Amino acid sequence: MNDPYHLDPSGRPTAPASGRRGGGVALRALLWVVFIVSAATNIVGNTIGGTSTLVGMGAGIIAVGCIAGLITHHFVARRRA
Repeated sequence: MNDPYHLDPSGRPTAPASGRRGGGVALRALLWVVFIVSAATNIVGNTIGGTSTLVGMGAGIIAVGCIAGLITHHFVARRRA
């Protein structure tokens, strides 16, 4: 009989096809730290003004990239689970 769910008749749990990839928690923590630092730099740089505005804009772009990375990481981790 064709079993589409590949159930094991012995009742033993089967190992996952691919092991858990390391670095998921570390990557998320790194993205959070970079996001907080770049958001703070963005606020300070844009508040001071002058040539610091360019530094603030660069930090803002990095912060937006971290947000995108965190959202992507969240959805990829949920899909794997």
